[in-house]
Amino acid sequence: MNELERKKALNRNIKVISAVILALFVGIMGYMLYFHGVLAEEIAAKPGNVREQAKRNEILRGTIFDRNGKVLTYSERQADNTQKRIYQGAEAFAQVLGYEQRNTVTGLEYALDDILTKDEFVFDFSKEGFLEMLKDPSSILNRTKEGNSVVTTLDQELQWRAYDLLEDELGEKGAIVAMNPKTGEILAMVNRPSYDPNGLKENYASLNEKQYDDGVFLNTAARGSYAPGSTYKIITLLAALEKLDGIEERTFKDNGELKVNVGNNLPNINGTPHGNIKLKEAFAVSSNVVFGTLAIELGGESLAEVAERFGFNKEQSFPFLNMSTSKAPKYPKNEDGALAASGVGQTGVSASPLQMAMVASAIANDGNLMTPMIVNSVLKYDGTQKEKFAPKLYNTVADTETAQTVKTFMKNNVDSSRNETMKALAKLRGAGKTGTAQDFYQKSDGTKIDVVNSWFVGFAPYEDPQIAVAVVILDGGSGGGKAASIATELMRWYTENR
Repeated sequence: MNELERKKALNRNIKVISAVILALFVGIMGYMLYFHGVLAEEIAAKPGNVREQAKRNEILRGTIFDRNGKVLTYSERQADNTQKRIYQGAEAFAQVLGYEQRNTVTGLEYALDDILTKDEFVFDFSKEGFLEMLKDPSSILNRTKEGNSVVTTLDQELQWRAYDLLEDELGEKGAIVAMNPKTGEILAMVNRPSYDPNGLKENYASLNEKQYDDGVFLNTAARGSYAPGSTYKIITLLAALEKLDGIEERTFKDNGELKVNVGNNLPNINGTPHGNIKLKEAFAVSSNVVFGTLAIELGGESLAEVAERFGFNKEQSFPFLNMSTSKAPKYPKNEDGALAASGVGQTGVSASPLQMAMVASAIANDGNLMTPMIVNSVLKYDGTQKEKFAPKLYNTVADTETAQTVKTFMKNNVDSSRNETMKALAKLRGAGKTGTAQDFYQKSDGTKIDVVNSWFVGFAPYEDPQIAVAVVILDGGSGGGKAASIATELMRWYTENR
C-alpha cells in the first residue's frame, strides 16, 4: 500500500470513528435530555428516593383537621430530626385518612400529599416586616418550615360514634357513609375491620397477610363493591314514576314469586305473597315480584339510564376522593330473569356505600345530587386560609315533583313499618329503604363464601334533611335489622347534637 492509499484509509477510519463518537454523543445528550425532562421528576417522587426523603423531611408535614377544627392527624419533630406522624383518630379514621409511613403514603394523606408538604411562607417586604426581621432575625432564619394544613368535612364525634356502632367483635365487616345531602359534604366514612396507624410499623406484616381476606387497608366505604339489594329499588321506583304512565294507581298481583321465561324465577323474601297491592305498598313491603315486573317493563336500557344519573357505570374521581365504579347492567328483555333481578339490586348490580349514600342524598335534596366532597379548606402555616372549596352540583337526577314522590314513599316505609327500629326512626321524622342482598366474596385460597348483606339507606329529618346515610353489614342478614338500627342511631345522634 503506497502513501496515498494509507492516507485515504486513515482519513476513512477517522471519519468512521468521528461518526461513531458523534452518534454516541448525540445518544448520550438525547438520553440526558429525556432523563431530566421526563424521568427525573418521576424518580425524585419515588418514596425510596433518599434525596427526596431528605427534602420532604425539611418541611414539617401539615395537620389534618375535622370540620370543627379538631386535630385528626399531625406530625412531631423527633430528637433525630425525623418526623413522627400521630393519628389522633386511630382505628376510626384509618382507611379514609390513610397513613404516611414506611416510605408509603395512602388514603387522604396521599391525595393531599403535595398540599401537606408545601411551605407557603413568603417574606414580608413591607417596612413593618423588614423592621420586625431586624429586631429578631432568628424568627426568619431559624423558623420551622411547616406544610399547609387541611380542614376536612369529616365530623370527628360522628365518625367515632359510627365506628363504635359498627361493632366487629364477632368478626363482622361493614362500612358507613354519612353525608350532608344539601352540600355533598362527607360527614363520616367508616370501615370495619380496621387497624391503628400508630402501631403500623410493628403490625404491618401481620396486617398485610390479612389484607386480601379482610381488606383492612382498603377504604371499602368508597372502594368496596356490593350488591345493593332492595335499596336499589329507589332507582327502579324513580324510573317507573318517570316512564310508566299511571303507575301509582295501578294494582299489581303478588303471588310471592315472579315467573320468568329465561333464568331463575324471582321470589319475595321467604316467598311471602302480598296479594293485590299498589306501588306505594309494594315499595313498603319490598315486593321483589312487583319491582322485578317493573324492571322487565322498563327494560335494561331505561333502568340503567336512570341509575347513570346517580353515577353508575361511570369511573368516578372526585376532588381528593376516589370511588369504585358502580354497575347497572343493561339486560335485554329476552333475558327477563336477569333483568327482573337487576331491578331489585341483584344479578350484576353493584355499588359502594358511598354510591348508595349519593342515591339517598339526591332524593333527600329534591333530585339535586351534590358532588361528594371531603376537603373543606386549605390553611397556610400561620393558620390563614389559602383555599376554600365550595359545594358543587353533580347532576339533577329527577325533577322536584318526582323526587318528592320518592321521598314520601321512603317516609311511608318508615311510618308503616311494625319494626321497632323503624318506629324509632319515625320519631326522628326519618325516611329510608332497607335492603337484604345475596352476595359472595372470594378468599385468598379461592374459597367462595356466600353471604347475605344487610343494607339501609335513608335521611332525616324528612322536612329538612340534614344527614343522609348508607350502611352495609357484610353477612349481616336482614336490612331491617343491624344496618337499619345503626343508621337510625347515627341519624338520631346527629340531629340531636348538630
